[in-house]
Amino acid sequence: MRENKKSLVIKSSVCASLLIMTLIVLISLYKTTSFETISGESYTLKSEKLTLVNYFAEWCKPCLEEIPELNEIAKNENLRVFGVSYDRLSDEEINALVINYNIKFPLLKTSSLASLPLSLPTVLPTTYLLGPNGDIMHVIKGKITQEDIHNLLEEMD
Repeated sequence: MRENKKSLVIKSSVCASLLIMTLIVLISLYKTTSFETISGESYTLKSEKLTLVNYFAEWCKPCLEEIPELNEIAKNENLRVFGVSYDRLSDEEINALVINYNIKFPLLKTSSLASLPLSLPTVLPTTYLLGPNGDIMHVIKGKITQEDIHNLLEEMD
């Protein structure tokens, strides 16, 4: 009887170890999943830089007002900035937004959104700040400015 218990403990330990290793691999793969911009460039969440992901919509006035700020923020060499259309538009419609609103940072293809570990926001605009490993570090609801991002980055140092 004692040997059966010992055998059961060993089998349970092996199963638990396999489960943990599987979860680690899945989490690792999840964070290295790539996504594509409308210009055809491919990126992963992991980066040496921090990443801003901004959800916006054309019908959202504060979203449109922050585009010039995001264009300036995107010039920061320590940050990557990506835009996401809340309305899940076609590539052609997203390209039209780039032209109409002079967007200078990359916008993600709607087909790539499933790769992001971000939930669809309930408030627009919403900006996610992701760490180098792709982890959500901060969520900003409402319009952002260069100063807001500068202050947030200073707080994190």
